[in-house]
Amino acid sequence: MRIKTNTLGFRLILLFAAITIPLLAVLFAAGYYAKDVVLAQVSKSYQNLVNSNLQMIEKSLDDITTNMIDMVDHDENFQRFGRPGLSDSDYYFAQMGLIQRNQAYQAYYHTVDMFYAYSRPNDVLVTSNILGSTESYMDNIKNWITGSIQHPESLEKLLYKWSIVRIGDEYFLNRILSDDLTNNAYMGALININSLKSALGSLNLQAGGDILFVGNDGVMLSSPSASLGEGFRLPADKMSKNSSFSITKGDRRLFVISSQSPEVGINMAIVLPNSELLQGLNDFQTLVNLLPLFVLLILLLCLYIFRRTVIRPILKLLSAIHRIRGGAMETKLPDSKLVEFQSINHAFNSMVEEIQYLKIDVYEEKLNAQNAELKHLQAQINPHFFLNTLNIIYQLADLQRYELVKKTVRHLVQYFRFMLQSQRDTITLSQELEHIRNYLEIQKMRYQDSFDFDIRIADEWLGACIPSLLIQPFVENAMIHGMSLKGESFMLQITVSPCEDKEGLMRIEVRDNGKGMPDEKLEELNAPEYAPASEDKHIGIWNVKRRIAMRYGEQARIDLSHSEPKGLRVTMILPAEYF
Repeated sequence: MRIKTNTLGFRLILLFAAITIPLLAVLFAAGYYAKDVVLAQVSKSYQNLVNSNLQMIEKSLDDITTNMIDMVDHDENFQRFGRPGLSDSDYYFAQMGLIQRNQAYQAYYHTVDMFYAYSRPNDVLVTSNILGSTESYMDNIKNWITGSIQHPESLEKLLYKWSIVRIGDEYFLNRILSDDLTNNAYMGALININSLKSALGSLNLQAGGDILFVGNDGVMLSSPSASLGEGFRLPADKMSKNSSFSITKGDRRLFVISSQSPEVGINMAIVLPNSELLQGLNDFQTLVNLLPLFVLLILLLCLYIFRRTVIRPILKLLSAIHRIRGGAMETKLPDSKLVEFQSINHAFNSMVEEIQYLKIDVYEEKLNAQNAELKHLQAQINPHFFLNTLNIIYQLADLQRYELVKKTVRHLVQYFRFMLQSQRDTITLSQELEHIRNYLEIQKMRYQDSFDFDIRIADEWLGACIPSLLIQPFVENAMIHGMSLKGESFMLQITVSPCEDKEGLMRIEVRDNGKGMPDEKLEELNAPEYAPASEDKHIGIWNVKRRIAMRYGEQARIDLSHSEPKGLRVTMILPAEYF
């Protein structure tokens, strides 16, 4: 439905919107600005926390590395552990010394899950225990350590740096050192990534929040909480720098603060749900979001009041004007409680009364003019037919065909007797076709075998009413302009049938096989605004079109077209009326 922009209601809505929309925009902007400020402060606070914890982790890893280097360089048990050919007792005491020192280090460095030492000449691995681990879990870790050290390619990637490794389904930080002289003994440390979270275990996060350690590719190195799920990942493009950002997981919005440790190659991230983080602001934002609904209700109330006091009286006035335009001149406007509309309604009712009197006078004058014009148009046809008939009688007399002259005169007498006896403008189809038959019989007498005609009409259409002399001009035009004495016999057909497109209409068709008419002329005659240039050129066609337009309006139409294989066809669609 097209919205009308030039109505009072629409202008009122525009005015109200021009006031309320800026106010709502300010409220929305204030809400989102407050949210951005809070997020910025939260991001800054947690960013400092993450950075400080990463620095503590890096410092702890440096201390662990320093102690491991000290053991590799100065511990006698480690020196003997890698030597071949030791006695069983010496080798046993070396292992026990390493185990005791590693356990002491493990008790001091709580984040280290395991210290281990490996002797290549003796193919022996000694480790500290991981608290709470099963035998199969320990065997899996020991097999990985032995396999990594025994393969040069794997060992080369792990030596002298902290590396992220995966053992089973868990990720670890691993550091391996060796004596630089013989490379017979190796010292290493394993830290489960989940153990790094123990330092922040007392941190009070919002419900659903979590501390994560993530690789540079966004893969979780630590186990996420149940609320995040096993398949949770962070975008890799955010992991190469310190940043804060928001992501969506399912129907939840999460706020992430991330920081990277270039030395270790891991990222520490704190994940907080927006719903918990901005709970107070979300309530305020919900209130701001509901404001348009309240504004809409107020606007509807204003429109209702304005409609009752202003719009409804105006609509009544417009409705009355439309009814009067439709002919309902008895329309009156009721009294109004408002002084302004009371004056308007009174002036309108007075104006309608004056229009009624004027319309009666104009209507009567118009009827008189139409009757005079109709009689004049009919008077134009009668001499036209009479002169054509006299011309035929003259030609027959010139040919000394006196019997045909008498028949022609008899047909002419019958025609004018009917015209003198009938004062009606409307006749039946049977009467019209009888006149045409008289005319065509005269033409048949003249042209003999060179001309023939056929009139086809069902009995139920014989009583249908049409304006007098409606078909006759097209028959005369066919004989005058379409017939040629050269070539085949001239055939004229008249048919009356029901209209297939719509009930209640009849189709009258006049068709010949004569010379036809150029396309340009057909287009000119079919034009609604057609009028002859002079009174002796196609006056009959113009006469018929004018008369049916005055009688039937848009219900009737006339169409001139080419007939197949040649000739002209005139089709008239008229309402089927009966006396």
